[in-house]
Amino acid sequence: MIVFRTQRKRVQTADLLRRIENSSGFERQMELGELEAGMADALCPEVDRDLPILAALRRGEWKGLDLPTEIEVSVPEGFAYYAVDSELYRRAAACFVREKRPERIAVIGIRAIGTTLSTIVIDELRASGCRVESWTVRPRGHPYHRELRIDESLASRWREWNGWFAVVDEGPGLSGSSFASVSTYLDSLGIAPERVALLPSRDPDVAAFVSETARVRWPLHPKFCVPFEDLHLFPGARDIGAGQWRDSADCNVAVHPRHERRKYLNGNVLCKFAGYGRYGRAALDRADALAGWIPPVHELRHGFLSMEWVSGRRLSRRHRDAGRFLSHAARYLAHITHQFPTGEPVAFEPLAEMIAVNAPEAPDVNRWRAAVEDGCAVALDNRMFPHEWLETPLGYRKTDALDHHDDHFFPGPQDTAWDVAGFIAEFELDAAAEAWFLQCYERESQDRGVRARLPFYRLAYLAFRFAYADLAMQSLRGTQDSTVFARERARYERLLERARNS
Repeated sequence: MIVFRTQRKRVQTADLLRRIENSSGFERQMELGELEAGMADALCPEVDRDLPILAALRRGEWKGLDLPTEIEVSVPEGFAYYAVDSELYRRAAACFVREKRPERIAVIGIRAIGTTLSTIVIDELRASGCRVESWTVRPRGHPYHRELRIDESLASRWREWNGWFAVVDEGPGLSGSSFASVSTYLDSLGIAPERVALLPSRDPDVAAFVSETARVRWPLHPKFCVPFEDLHLFPGARDIGAGQWRDSADCNVAVHPRHERRKYLNGNVLCKFAGYGRYGRAALDRADALAGWIPPVHELRHGFLSMEWVSGRRLSRRHRDAGRFLSHAARYLAHITHQFPTGEPVAFEPLAEMIAVNAPEAPDVNRWRAAVEDGCAVALDNRMFPHEWLETPLGYRKTDALDHHDDHFFPGPQDTAWDVAGFIAEFELDAAAEAWFLQCYERESQDRGVRARLPFYRLAYLAFRFAYADLAMQSLRGTQDSTVFARERARYERLLERARNS
């Protein structure tokens, strides 16, 4: 089944260079890493090579280079979603130097985010007096069975390197195969595992790796990583990430811990990771545009937004004051429609493919293509669950409204009809309530075509939620969350069957 969407896009090189020139500090390193990773992928589409142009970009030099006018880039998920802090890699590199006393180190960054992270490591190694050479690589193939493809000139340099290797990336992920691909390749060159240090973002449970190769290779290498908590960014605060917020919110819903952002609660102030650099600023700008609809947001620091922890009654699917709430929710979605147009066309094909894979018995969705492609892409809310709505003394407030329009799950920026369909499904509106809600939304948004697009987005929303519940149920097997996701899976399956037959 499909739940993750592709987050690669083509951009103008000149636009990236302008961003670099207008940035400083770590944000400049982020932007340089995005440029370098995109260039490396463009110039080494099948096999990684040791190119002078990439060596110059590694040094932060681009003026005078003959660069492609357009490249494809991807979101650095660790910087945008997961609070992968550069300081942790600097400290990990310092630990590596203290423990192993290396003199010569070949640093290998795994693209894309490993491009930037490896430059952080390189700076610390050089500051410690180490001699450093560096490259980046792109593991290729199936996500669970990645492999390196390296040309002979670069392979020769590695084979002849008399010193340590340091492999740097954000992961490991579910499979561990990216790190394993580098480990396996270096082993094929005759490089002993004890000469290869891994610098990941976390110390994983090796037994949980999907990749058998990763389970074998991971224990062979020395590893250096520093936990996020060692930064002590929120003294006195309580970690409520990975679903722990449910205790404070008196809310019993299923969550997938690995799909949640870091968050900390100190009294009535919630600090939630929003992203470093332009990612965090975009969330802050969105919060400003949603003032009055969401809990008050105070400031952005260290990539975290601090906001008021609002007390209130979380809604259920059977909210008793339905008329007033439905009208409020319709006005909210109309506000989203008006405030956050992207100026981009809607993406029909990815959703059509997702429906075909997740709900193969669904009708041919091409009947709705013309209506769907007539819509406008919007930075959605994409979080229409009842528990995300609070009834407070000051009125209804929408929580978790800032970042799910552009995470790595479907749908990304899309027609507001996705949120309309999601609201109807999550509150299980009957025919009368749905008609009232649609009438309110049409009046507030002036979107007269939403009913024509709704059947497609209803199928798309339910096909996605069914697949996500299935994924979560299986990956969390043996936990209470898995049991609840199993019930949700059955619910979405029932709604999907109804949508197929309507």
